[in-house]
Amino acid sequence: MEPRAEIRRRTRLSPEARRDQLMECAIEVFSRRGIGRAGHAEIAEQAKVSVATVFNYFNTREDLVDEVLAEIEGFVQQILEQAYSGQGPVKDSIHRHVKLFVDAAYDKPDHASIWLEWSSSVREEVWPRYTRLLDKALERIAPHLQAAMDNGEIQSVLSAQDLARSLTGFGYVMMQMINQPQRPSREEVTDFLFKYVTAPIQVA
Repeated sequence: MEPRAEIRRRTRLSPEARRDQLMECAIEVFSRRGIGRAGHAEIAEQAKVSVATVFNYFNTREDLVDEVLAEIEGFVQQILEQAYSGQGPVKDSIHRHVKLFVDAAYDKPDHASIWLEWSSSVREEVWPRYTRLLDKALERIAPHLQAAMDNGEIQSVLSAQDLARSLTGFGYVMMQMINQPQRPSREEVTDFLFKYVTAPIQVA
């Protein structure tokens, strides 16, 4: 994907580049306005194109929301794939999980903001899709925790499924920390969150 400033300076873009531009702008607008309020007009203003151009790529508001949420799904799934695809102690995977999300919150704050809003938007049009994403996340994390329990690597008063669920819920604390007036470093946030999510785990 081309740098944001470069892609917005050009008025004639290929369909692929224009779509990338509009998606970038959609992510920014959805982060600022919210999933329920962002629309074609705001995206057109952000991208400096006509509203008709935005409708040409996203025919309805439902299509627009669907594409933005698909982008956020890919963002979350890519992080979990990176975190849990390697070998080694399960606590290393958990640390990667925390660090990757913290890095993403600093480097892609709009993505993180939409993800956080979506995770608490119990609305009929978006909540079922989020629960499916959550189920996939739990299916990705829980087997690693269960294997570590089964081989005696870790112990916990919580089940592997419950531990996995706790690992999908630290985003609220993370965003509170990052958005304080005195913003802590990403290392401080990562260290705190790692201790926070591994508190119920004992290394055997």
